[in-house]
Amino acid sequence: MKNFVKLSLLAAMVAAPVMADESFGGIGVTIYQIGDGVKVAEVIPGTPAAETKLQAGDVIVAVDGVSLQGKDIEASKDMLRGQVNKPLEITYVSAGETYKETLRRTQITVKELEGKSVQSWYGDKSEVSSHELEAFASATESDKQLVAVLQNGNLVKEEVKASSAGLNGIYIERVNEFEPKVHKSNIARTGDATLRGFTRTAVSFGLKSSGTAVVSILSADGELIATLRADNAKAGINTISWDGSQLTSGRYMVSIDHNGSVSGKMAVLK
Repeated sequence: MKNFVKLSLLAAMVAAPVMADESFGGIGVTIYQIGDGVKVAEVIPGTPAAETKLQAGDVIVAVDGVSLQGKDIEASKDMLRGQVNKPLEITYVSAGETYKETLRRTQITVKELEGKSVQSWYGDKSEVSSHELEAFASATESDKQLVAVLQNGNLVKEEVKASSAGLNGIYIERVNEFEPKVHKSNIARTGDATLRGFTRTAVSFGLKSSGTAVVSILSADGELIATLRADNAKAGINTISWDGSQLTSGRYMVSIDHNGSVSGKMAVLK
């Protein structure tokens, strides 16, 4: 049963068959379904998920406020995947505490790897075969970079010998060619900034300490709608006026940059 679960981890991140090449918009986790949602098996380095405090063993219980409880793995996977660069909010449980993170999907490409030997992507590649180097090169040219090697859904951290199977390279868009895909939400972990209110005329937020606060409002598709600045924001509740009268009703992402910490939350504009 344990082996079956491990073999199912990569299938939770990509479509069947497990070893098929695929490209999709995702956050960079391998998961498997449990009763309350999906349990994180691996957080892939270099992906949006790795820029948060999400870690292996955490349970994602909701996506954009929609519960994953009772859903099957395909439905949960479809909710986590979607349009590249589009923000989403995940709610997850870690060590008995509930947290929220707002992040953006990035383009993730999965390619099957074959060869005599594969080293961890950040390790010594001197023993990698010429065939394998060609496979690496074909997937890293122009707009992709290798961020991890997985074996049956598990991160590879040591040399894999010839008898090994189930190897996949995980590639993402080159970070320096695209605007940042992640808006980290440190609300629950640090308490630096908390969104308190969002209307067509004002944005209210709470701060733990004084200092400059920059509020960014983005559409559900990631388009920047407005940037609001409070140079002398005080500890406690602050309110910034703005004009959102022309916007359509729906969900928007509100991020608050305060003293180097960026907190984000999806909010509904009525």
